[in-house]
Amino acid sequence: MEEVTRTLAANVRAARQALGWRLEDLATRSGVSRNMVQQIETARTNASVATLARLAATLGVPIGVLVEPPEELGYVARAAEVLERPAGRASRSRLLVNDGQAPFVEVWDFVIAAGDEIRSPGHPAGTRELLHLYEGELQVGVGGAEFELREGDALRMRGDRPHVYRNPGTLVARLGMTVVYSGERDPRYA
Repeated sequence: MEEVTRTLAANVRAARQALGWRLEDLATRSGVSRNMVQQIETARTNASVATLARLAATLGVPIGVLVEPPEELGYVARAAEVLERPAGRASRSRLLVNDGQAPFVEVWDFVIAAGDEIRSPGHPAGTRELLHLYEGELQVGVGGAEFELREGDALRMRGDRPHVYRNPGTLVARLGMTVVYSGERDPRYA
C-alpha cells in the first residue's frame, strides 16, 4: 500500500505541475481542500476513491494513470523476464534491460567460459559499446584492432563493426556491457 501511496503522490504532483498549477489551483478546481491535496502529494494520506475521481477528472487523466507507476520514471526488469541466449560453446549473454526510447541503450551481462568466444557481425551504424571486465581476462577484436583486458579494466569501442570477445584464460570471464545506439536499435534485441 505504501508503494501505491508514493506512486499516487508523484503522479498527482507531476500531473499538476505539467499543467503549471499550484496546489491552490488544483484544490479550487477540484473541490478538494488544499490541505488534502498537499497530504496526497507528500504521501501522508490515502485518498478515497471519490477524492481520486475528482482529482483525476480535474487533471484530465484516468484514475488508473494516477495509481500506476509511470514507466518513464522507472521500470524494473525482473530477473525471471531477462532475455538469456547461449553465446559461444559454453558461454551465455543476458540482456538485463533495454530502453524503448531513443537514444536506445541496452545493459548486458556476459559470462564467457575459459577458451570460448562470442562473435557479433556488428550493430547498426554509430553504435558504441562500453564494457567492464569484472572477473578473468578478455581479448576483444573489433574492426581489425585487438584489445587485452584484465580484471577491473574497461573498454569503450565501436559496436558497428564485426567484433569478437575471446576468453584466453583458464577461468570464466564475467563482464557487464552497455550498448548505445546512435539511431536505429538492433532488430535482434528490439
